[in-house]
Amino acid sequence: MFRPLTGLPDPAPRRSRAAFLTTSAVAAVSLVCAAAVWIAAIEARAGAAEVLRARGDDFVELYLLHLDEIVRFRFTDSAVAYLAIAVLFAALAVAIRFGPQWSVHATGSLSAAGTAIIAWFGVQKLAGDLPIGDWASYELTALLKDAAPSWFGPADQLPLLAAAAGLPVIMVLLAVGHLKTRADEDEGADLRW
Repeated sequence: MFRPLTGLPDPAPRRSRAAFLTTSAVAAVSLVCAAAVWIAAIEARAGAAEVLRARGDDFVELYLLHLDEIVRFRFTDSAVAYLAIAVLFAALAVAIRFGPQWSVHATGSLSAAGTAIIAWFGVQKLAGDLPIGDWASYELTALLKDAAPSWFGPADQLPLLAAAAGLPVIMVLLAVGHLKTRADEDEGADLRW
């Protein structure tokens, strides 16, 4: 791409600033929510373990092992997935702002595929709730939900909503910016002719 006035190469292609900001916002939301879910995991596990120990049951040790497995599945895996969303969208933001055109396509495709996989994982997790089906797991899940902070619910859903809403908006903004740049180039070519 060349600068219209000087004819010199333009080192930073003119891309949609709105697409860059939207992509950065999705990455930031996912990063913050990953940290929030991680913190919620610690609080929920500590609160549920305290309730179990206070009951003085004979099966406390077994329950605590189950509790760790459920916390890993319900909280920690979500935090890692949201961290992956943040990395994908941060890479897309960098590609949009500074990278060549192929990097925008590549990271956009990876972001869409990664978000779809993580969303599918989230839907499966919510639909099945837990892979373990015995009565103790349901009781422990209820304990964890009670012990989790009130802000865990929004923090757990927000990255998926932001990514699902952000990807189409980003793609539209990039397409509009590409068409506008191409129209400007065609118009400049006509003037030079």
